[in-house]
Amino acid sequence: MGSLARDLELRLEDGRAVRVRTARPNDAKALARLLDAVAAEPASGLLLRPGEMKARDWKHRIADSLSDDRNLTLLGELDGAVVGNLNLRPDPHPASGHVLWLGMSVAREARRLGVGGALLETAAAWAAGAGAERIVLGVFPENRRAVTFYERHGFVREGLRRHQYRRDGEYHDEMLMARFLSHS
Repeated sequence: MGSLARDLELRLEDGRAVRVRTARPNDAKALARLLDAVAAEPASGLLLRPGEMKARDWKHRIADSLSDDRNLTLLGELDGAVVGNLNLRPDPHPASGHVLWLGMSVAREARRLGVGGALLETAAAWAAGAGAERIVLGVFPENRRAVTFYERHGFVREGLRRHQYRRDGEYHDEMLMARFLSHS
């Protein structure tokens, strides 16, 4: 089962604690609200559009994650509200069993507090313990805030897929980044 051994309480830069825990199916509504809010931002870094995935879709995704020991879906809670999420899923190619793909988002009001870092470092420790060797992601290169965040957390730029996505009639590049995990 893809889950943390226990919930974690980590101290943030403003002194509050963020609770990092494995998502459960009953978190689906809160997760849908979070991702709809992030997707609705004018310069959203998500491919997802508001309303594209309903709570029932997230419920199924969370259940699938819990049933696969190579998947992990985490939530970050601040003052009782879900303010961040992170998902790790295995690369689908059989020769890439050592690679996990990362997707994450943090609510606007919880950014620059350490919520994203708490989620990411918790997930990286879990991934290393699960035997993964690399965490990879795709990010829009114009999302400088996200690129800088990932670089601060040990990710390196590996490539650029030009015109990988088309949104609102415009093409967008995707920057590929990776973090190598140590197994010492």
